[in-house]
Amino acid sequence: MTSFRLDGKVALVNGASRGIGQAIAIGMAEAGAEVVLAARTVSGLDDTAAAISMAGGRAITAPTDVRDFGQVEQMVERTVSEFGQIDILVNAAGVALRQPAVDVTEEDFDTVYATNIRGLTFACAAAGRHFLAQESGRIINIASLASLIGVPGRALYGSTKGALSQLTKALAVEWGPHNVCVNAIAPGWIATDFTRTVLAQPAFKERIEERTPLRRIGLPEDLVGLAVFLASPASSFLTGQLICLDGGYSAG
Repeated sequence: MTSFRLDGKVALVNGASRGIGQAIAIGMAEAGAEVVLAARTVSGLDDTAAAISMAGGRAITAPTDVRDFGQVEQMVERTVSEFGQIDILVNAAGVALRQPAVDVTEEDFDTVYATNIRGLTFACAAAGRHFLAQESGRIINIASLASLIGVPGRALYGSTKGALSQLTKALAVEWGPHNVCVNAIAPGWIATDFTRTVLAQPAFKERIEERTPLRRIGLPEDLVGLAVFLASPASSFLTGQLICLDGGYSAG
């Protein structure tokens, strides 16, 4: 089972201050990787770093706003300068907007696209330069079920996640000859800050649970096993895939 380990690897996880990104970063460290933690919220990054340190892992923080191209470049370059390499990029940064499509403003559009697709596109490019040079690398994009299905009130958010799915496939095809694997995880309903408000409504939460074959809301930790697998040598022939991790929600 050593092929599932990440010993000797360096992982850069953006969106690592909370929720899914935080859980994946801790999981990568537990699997043996050294981890660079990126996000805008410094206090959250410190919490993640402390959790990794207490478990015996090594992590550094790199406060980054992925909406800023220069900061994205610096995030990747700091990873390489601190550890001498970068092997894994996890794009978990994102913002969610829930409102009718007719009420979306230009400011809303610019904010959501700048974070969810523009920033992550440039993060892939910055890390990709190193991956192509070393003829190896893994990218794991955190997409959404909204990449595949329409969700009322999430037209803007869903369009960015659909774009992220297509970016994943395009990079997998372009970079595959260089041994760079690019995949995406499409989580279902996961208990995070993004979903707290709607899941706090008992009737809504009950409907989601009834619609989900496993009859529960997911947790950020539910993504860790798949993310570590996608980062590990065990998945070396897997690329260009959008994998739903949703308790069976999309199967119904």
